[in-house]
Amino acid sequence: MADRDRNLFRLNKITLINWANIMVCLKKNVVYFYKSLCLLIIVLILILIKFPAAQAASKSEIRIYLTREILQDRTNNLVQQEGIETIDLSNYIIDISSQDNQFGLEFYQEIKSQLSRASNSISLDLSNSIIQGDFELNQLGILSPVAEGTLSSLLTPLEQEKINRYYPLITNSGRPIPKINIFRGVLKLDRTIFTGIADFSNTLFLQKFLATETTFQEAVEFNQTILSRDVDFNQTIFNQNVNFNRAHFFERTEFQKVQFKGIVDFSNSQFEGQVEFNESTFSQLADFTRSVFSQTANFSETIWRDRIRFAKSKFLDTLLFINSTFEKTVTFRDVYVNSIINLQDAHLLNRIDFSNAFFTPKASINTSGLAFDSGEAQIIGETGIISDFIYVNRLKGNETILRNLIRNFRSLEQIADANQIEYQREKLKLKQLSDRIVNTSWQKIFSFTLISLIPQWLSLSLLLLLGDYGTNVNLLSSIGIIAIAFFSFLFWFIDRYRPKISQPIIPNRYETISMFSSYLILTIVGTINIFLTTDRPLLTLTCVASFLLPIPLFLVISIYYQGRYHKLLDTTYFVQDGSLREFRLLLGRLPIIPQFPFYRDRYHPLLWNKRWNWLNYYDFSLNNILKFGFNDIRLRDEHLPGIISTLVWYQWCLGVFYIILLLWTLSRTIPGLNLLIYF
Repeated sequence: MADRDRNLFRLNKITLINWANIMVCLKKNVVYFYKSLCLLIIVLILILIKFPAAQAASKSEIRIYLTREILQDRTNNLVQQEGIETIDLSNYIIDISSQDNQFGLEFYQEIKSQLSRASNSISLDLSNSIIQGDFELNQLGILSPVAEGTLSSLLTPLEQEKINRYYPLITNSGRPIPKINIFRGVLKLDRTIFTGIADFSNTLFLQKFLATETTFQEAVEFNQTILSRDVDFNQTIFNQNVNFNRAHFFERTEFQKVQFKGIVDFSNSQFEGQVEFNESTFSQLADFTRSVFSQTANFSETIWRDRIRFAKSKFLDTLLFINSTFEKTVTFRDVYVNSIINLQDAHLLNRIDFSNAFFTPKASINTSGLAFDSGEAQIIGETGIISDFIYVNRLKGNETILRNLIRNFRSLEQIADANQIEYQREKLKLKQLSDRIVNTSWQKIFSFTLISLIPQWLSLSLLLLLGDYGTNVNLLSSIGIIAIAFFSFLFWFIDRYRPKISQPIIPNRYETISMFSSYLILTIVGTINIFLTTDRPLLTLTCVASFLLPIPLFLVISIYYQGRYHKLLDTTYFVQDGSLREFRLLLGRLPIIPQFPFYRDRYHPLLWNKRWNWLNYYDFSLNNILKFGFNDIRLRDEHLPGIISTLVWYQWCLGVFYIILLLWTLSRTIPGLNLLIYF
């Protein structure tokens, strides 16, 4: 009994194990089944999605020869495309290659008769077809004289009214007889292949011109063509020369991703609407001479492997060359620019010439990220003018381009332009420093980094305000005129006006009028010149006033407030060297007479009783600031109030800094004085 139970237990155990194994196998098979099913569903979905597209693609590649019967059937049975009646000749091989080819004559006659008979415009669709032989569109349009009341009767009143708008363009286009071929409907040439010459010249297109992904194996003629609606040449390939001479585009024009393998002639063409040439390649000469771009012209990411001519063209709106590559010379001679020329991130391997270009006040040239990729790379323009329109939007990332621009103009000996670019660079640096200081958190306000930035910021601000960073001699001269006049007037006033003494000393009327009038004239002249020579005149005048007014006025007020009590009170504070009267350069001279008696004997007090005495104060101020003058006038050292001595020494210290700044500026602005040119 026990053996039986043991065997039964063993049998049940084996059965359970077998069932477990069976369940594991089933589970694995179910998982594999579901995975296989999901994979199968995904594959079916992909096939269903791609099958129509693949079918359409394969269908588009199937072309048959266009026969006389098919041509008649297509012209007599029009199809609707976007609500417009269309002659559908897409996906055919159209052989019009031979002069004796009777089919070629019938091809033009059959289509033209249908286009002419219709009361409304009919479109022509040659998409995905191969046209063998020369294609002449003027055999399909309506040749009509263009003058008041002489338009073809085949045209509708609305079409005649529209054509009359273009009458001045046609009569002024140089045609001996003002006749033009009029194509009434939309022309579709998407993915069409032209094996011969394609002639669309002397044609007025009243509707759209669509030629996407088209291939022209031979030359293309669009000279004296007027395209009144949108034009689309995207991804087209021009294997030979293209002639758009005197073409006129009235609406949006697209030449995106186009390959121009031959010479491109857009000379004397006009673009009334926006034009897109981005990502196109120009393998040979591209001529846009005397072209007019009324709206944005986008040449971004284009590649120019040969010369480019934009001479005498007009750019009324933005011109974009972002990330473009120029391998040969680019000519912008005598152009008219009314907006931005954007050369951002462009690559320059040769010369770009802006000689005699006219820039309106709204014009500018953005050179941010412009790369000089060869030793021949140069930017040429009118000396002292071109640099006023070149700019970069920020310093970070543009250090190299600014350095290249400075080197470019110095190599051309255009010092003024090089200095202007350097001035722009320092302004950007000042803005960068200002942003770093402003954005510093209050926890780091006493950090070493911030403390080191503040002196840099102050010194750079002064250099920019007082002389445009060593580039503006006129500005610095104007500041000198104001400073000399101001201190001259102060010295004259404290020396000649002493009312609170036993015998008051007051200048006569002539001297007072002379001093006041000369001071006002010089100050006004200097102020006006500052407004004319710098772009921040108010800040500059504020900076000058901060040096001239607070300390000197405080000292003068102190003199008259506390009074003067010393010996020689009725004698001038200023003396002059009576041994010589000549123009002297006095760089190392101090403003007080020497103490050695032998030298002191040469100095005599100023002569108050002379009518020209007031000029001596200008001479002294000139000595103190510019370090040269006509007489060696100095301050006496006996019985001299300390406040007056402080005022004179203060001016002398300002003069030291001024003469250093002046010499540095002259060395940077005058080509011969180049000792400090790279500092």
